Amino acid sequence: MSGKIQNNELLEGSIKKNIMILAWPAIIEMLMATLVQFVDTAMVSSLGPVGIAAVAINMSPMWLMNGMFMGLSVGTTALVARHIGAGEPKEAAYITRQSMIIGVIGAVVLSASILLFGQKIPVFMGAEEEVLAPATDYIKIISATFILSFTSFIVASALRGAGDTKTPMRINIISNVVNVIGNFLLIFPSRNISLIGMEVFVPGAGMGVAGAALATSVSRGLAGLLMVIKLYGRNSVIKPELRGTYLPDIKVLKRILHVGLPSAVERITLSLGQVLFTRIVAGLGTIQLAAHHIAIVAEAISYMPGFGFSIAATTLVGQMLGAGRPQKAEIYGKETLKLGVLVMSVMGIVFLVFPGFLMRIFTNDPEVIGYGVVCLRIIALCQPFFASTMIQAGALRGAGDTRWPLYITIICMWGVRLLTAWFFVYVLDLGLMGAWFGMALDFIARGILMFIRFNRGDWKNIEV
Repeated sequence: MSGKIQNNELLEGSIKKNIMILAWPAIIEMLMATLVQFVDTAMVSSLGPVGIAAVAINMSPMWLMNGMFMGLSVGTTALVARHIGAGEPKEAAYITRQSMIIGVIGAVVLSASILLFGQKIPVFMGAEEEVLAPATDYIKIISATFILSFTSFIVASALRGAGDTKTPMRINIISNVVNVIGNFLLIFPSRNISLIGMEVFVPGAGMGVAGAALATSVSRGLAGLLMVIKLYGRNSVIKPELRGTYLPDIKVLKRILHVGLPSAVERITLSLGQVLFTRIVAGLGTIQLAAHHIAIVAEAISYMPGFGFSIAATTLVGQMLGAGRPQKAEIYGKETLKLGVLVMSVMGIVFLVFPGFLMRIFTNDPEVIGYGVVCLRIIALCQPFFASTMIQAGALRGAGDTRWPLYITIICMWGVRLLTAWFFVYVLDLGLMGAWFGMALDFIARGILMFIRFNRGDWKNIEV
């Protein structure tokens, strides 16, 4: 399977085969990202609970920043998919160019803001005193390559909308390998390691948490450079013009934001909720915050199939609607969900049966492991609903129906997760377990509501 697919193949080929052609590169891409996150967390974990907490405290703010670019990403994917489905590659290329211009402007503003005021983020997040300095270093270093990082994000979205999921996979694999090597050289001091029975000297910068941030920053910057090079390469699926004005096109911007702005607000709403959720957990102390972060990283293996099938659903539904085949779009959406639920349910079994093994990858602290095991077993039971949350939302976004996922997210994050987590933690005194009960209820409610919305079929008549 090539990871690229032509429009006539989508109309006439095997449905399950076409889904997998688009999904497998995205799943492999997410697998590599998850493995790197595993290695990254394991390396930082060697610095102790303070090091883990310094990274954990920045995760929700980072998700919030990513959410600010979610609108561009979703709008770009949906519009590119529609134009490719309609046989209009030049229009798809112009949409991509405009998204990149707008993304660079936003990234400059965001990066400058973090460099100036980043020290206030861990304070707001409720970090304990010993965590403040390394957490501040981490967020500021990460922000240094936001321009390239978010450019990579946008270009990858455009390529996926055009049916090319293989290029983002390849580039992100390279980026992740660079990140691991950078971690190895920057986090730890110079030392001798045992390799095939021999003592080998390995140079190291001994930068700790700052080293992990620098490795991530450099690797994401590299991904941005490689994405741009590929986009303008000879074999690119879509190739924007280099000539012409670099000012934002207001007409195109309105089209992108018409589809993408609700997704941006959804992501920001979700991320703000995660910020408050992390604050609830941070109030339980450094040990439980560290366990929470490690369990989140371990749980990320379920994102691999969810991400891949969500990308496939977005592209397939968008291109089929662009080709004037709404019934085919519905079939692709439903079949993608079936495959995703099957695979993610297997992930749930892994969390249920092997939670201790997953936690011990990152830490030997028995208290941290004990908390994390309970969290993973809770989340194991709601994996089918999580599959619906990701995949049906992807299908709706491909159709340009981005408002209902926003409404559902607001209801479930703010009306279910935060309220129940607060009640379980502070009223019933269930600690970290209570917070994860709240998260599980959120996934269940969101999955059910996304399923209902897709099956109503109103998205078939949305103009983008």
